[in-house]
Amino acid sequence: MKCILDESVSYGLAEVLRNKGYSVTAIAESSTTGIADTEVFKLVVADRAVLITRDAHFTNAVRFPSEKTGGIIYIRRGNLTAPEEFDLAEKFLSRHTIEEYNGKLVTLYKGSVKIR
Repeated sequence: MKCILDESVSYGLAEVLRNKGYSVTAIAESSTTGIADTEVFKLVVADRAVLITRDAHFTNAVRFPSEKTGGIIYIRRGNLTAPEEFDLAEKFLSRHTIEEYNGKLVTLYKGSVKIR
């Protein structure tokens, strides 16, 4: 599974996920840094990748239909430290199969998960 990390997530999440064996492209690490959300989405769709973001714009199903992706994982804004963010993402990915969220929007909260 390939993950694309939006610039809105903590920089260290890429390393955490790579250490767990995931193929990760972090927009912040590439020459595409600063690209528009629509361009990020095109990359995700082209690779049928999983997008991990903290940008609420990606929860708009009309602009960014999750069924065209491997899934959109939205880490809900709040008072999260970077390690808490890493933990939320890593725990979700380790506890759920791609079949459970492929083409769906996932919202991660401190104490819960919503898959739709």
